[in-house]
Amino acid sequence: MYNYEWDKATGGYILLPTKITGVSKEVRPVFFEELRFLGLDKDYGWKFADCEQPLMWAEARRYFYKGELVCEASGGGLYEMPILKNVVQNLVIEPVDVETMLFKNESIMNGLVQKTLKTTYKNYLEYKPRVSMFYVAYSGGKDSIVMLDIVQRAIPHDEFVVVFGDTTMELQTTYNALNEAKQRWNTLEWHEARADFNAEESWKKIGFPARKLRWCCSVHKTAPSIKKLKEIYRQKYPDNSKPFKVMVFDGVRAEESDARSTYTMVSDGNKHAVQYNCSPILDWGSCELFLYIFKYHLLFNKLYRYGAYRVGCKLCPMASEWYECVINHVYPDEVAPLLNIVSSSITKSFASVNERQKYLQSGGWKSRIGGKELMIGGNKITEIKTKDSVKLIVTDSNYAWDKWMSTIGDVVKIDDNMYSIHYKDINMDFSVRIEKNATVLTLPALIRSPLSVRFMYLFKNALSKAAYCVNCGECMAECAFGALSISKDDITIEGCKHCERCLDSSKGCITARSLGITGGGNNMSVKNISRYQNFGFRQEWLELYFELLDDFWANERMGKYMIVGFKTWLKESGITENNALTVLGTKLRELGSDSPTTWGIIYTNLCYESPIVNWYATKLEVGRTYFADDLPILLGDEFSPTVKKNALSSLKETLRLSPIGWLLLQGECEVKGKNVTSVTKGIWDDADPIVILYTLYLFAEKMDGMYSFTLSDLLDDSDEREGLSPRSIFGIERETLKPILQGLANNYSDYIQVDFNKGIMENIDLPAGKKGKTAIDVLSLI
Repeated sequence: MYNYEWDKATGGYILLPTKITGVSKEVRPVFFEELRFLGLDKDYGWKFADCEQPLMWAEARRYFYKGELVCEASGGGLYEMPILKNVVQNLVIEPVDVETMLFKNESIMNGLVQKTLKTTYKNYLEYKPRVSMFYVAYSGGKDSIVMLDIVQRAIPHDEFVVVFGDTTMELQTTYNALNEAKQRWNTLEWHEARADFNAEESWKKIGFPARKLRWCCSVHKTAPSIKKLKEIYRQKYPDNSKPFKVMVFDGVRAEESDARSTYTMVSDGNKHAVQYNCSPILDWGSCELFLYIFKYHLLFNKLYRYGAYRVGCKLCPMASEWYECVINHVYPDEVAPLLNIVSSSITKSFASVNERQKYLQSGGWKSRIGGKELMIGGNKITEIKTKDSVKLIVTDSNYAWDKWMSTIGDVVKIDDNMYSIHYKDINMDFSVRIEKNATVLTLPALIRSPLSVRFMYLFKNALSKAAYCVNCGECMAECAFGALSISKDDITIEGCKHCERCLDSSKGCITARSLGITGGGNNMSVKNISRYQNFGFRQEWLELYFELLDDFWANERMGKYMIVGFKTWLKESGITENNALTVLGTKLRELGSDSPTTWGIIYTNLCYESPIVNWYATKLEVGRTYFADDLPILLGDEFSPTVKKNALSSLKETLRLSPIGWLLLQGECEVKGKNVTSVTKGIWDDADPIVILYTLYLFAEKMDGMYSFTLSDLLDDSDEREGLSPRSIFGIERETLKPILQGLANNYSDYIQVDFNKGIMENIDLPAGKKGKTAIDVLSLI
């Protein structure tokens, strides 16, 4: 990339001998269409002709005419025009003298172009023995058009093909550019590649793409292109059985982003394992690019004439506000269908058109990281781990559980419900039970080793693919041996070499990543206060779980979001670990879901493990009534209104629909309809002494094994310490607590001893704790 300076004589720029590296400000030509789009003629008196030549230049959104800054634009979005500032009034504009500008830059550009042609040819010769074929990825944008012209000048035309990846999300201007390109280079071999279903179908099946879920490029561009190339290769070389590998010449440039600035000229498997990427114009800047386009009169996608920096899809999660502003104001009818899919497929409802537009423009839809916000989102696989086994419960699977298992190794049926699978040095027998609503696979717990970890990763991914697969074809592109065939209706696996590429990604499937719901699980940060899908800890759900146990995860009485939210409550209450019943959970199940002791233990654990319950227990005063409208204010400004609303909704429902609120008196609710209008925080006066002893042992464990302390130490509930007293949890004051502790000491002296007869020293000792007993062991006293 060369530096540049403005040239007042031509209205253009002159490249300087000094080079720059990394990401730089992109220079682009500005045409009359963009100036009219911004209203600079009507609102600011600018005068210019409707001509083909550029009128000025822009560095991003700063406009320069003959080297002088004449306007700046900021803001804007899908439904808002940008704000203009520092605008020179009544500017009379002459077109750029392109021919003279080209002449002044001829020396540097000739050297750059010759070097690029030689590099392209050199890479072609070097990789020709290694690859099945070469192709140019044409997108209809400025970079790919330059790349295409460079390659067709450097390499014989019969040595490569041109593939246009039709995502079905292209603007009409791009299809127009494609047709013009085909006419100009009519001696080249052109192909179009598209997925078996269009973008509107895939957005509805997989969920609209997001910044961290950019499945759309793989499904609609790269994978169909690779599939098309395989078809071409088989037609040309039907008897060649060597692994398939191609080299693509792409228009990637380092100037475009921080990520691309780290790319190398040639990369192996950068996007797909069966593909080398060669980027001959990697070090070109936009200045050089446009000089080349103007010199050789290359085609120019009309979208650039309205101010777009790049040409992309109609709607993209990575698009800038400026790009969205341009396309939705200039081509609103083309963008509308995808916007409608976004707004109609989320769980959020809109009170008005303005509210919907505000949501879409703010880009909230772009930040999703799973299926939580989607109507079709949900978890299809629940994993239950115990010491001896791993149970995988699959519900609502799109394919039979074994559809993808052959990609791991041979699967043999031993009897009606027993199977065996072979993977390298592992031979594992496992059972499969097919029920009305679910398929349950029970595997033995393998001795942990790198090989067993890899095997379990692949096994779960194969199961995930069967559950979520919508035949998108993305993983088919990864198969270098042609063993995987995916049509719109079925999947065929024949001659698999077990290279594992089709399984080797998070959850094994892009649809699983897109639709799966993370319930909060391992992220226990205090800031993550909203992780229950807006649902509380309901007594009826606990009763159902205690009844069904592992079969609970496939029950039809609860919705998918209810199960995800309740899974988090169970984990935080200590009832489950890895979705399996814990020792504590087993004891509470024996006590039952109606027992005050059960709920006392649950609430104690939630005060430690649930940030929203911890806030409620430790920050709100006992004996006060709190109106629902006051709770978001008390929660503070650290969280967004939506996060606060969701977290408090879960908290209020817990208090309303479990004995925590009405039996333990931790939150008696006034209700209007189904809405909690106020919460009164009370005291559990008749607390179960065993629960209090449990809180003492848990307190000692959280205080790093402090099994001797005074009553004053216990009740010193400062913000700095992790341990919580019975006063913090249940509102029990000193005078009520002392006789409870004395009674415990009388009945369970092995677990607690107290000395309240030495004046101000009120000592509490937990001798069993010093001998290794834990809070859970306290429950054996029941």
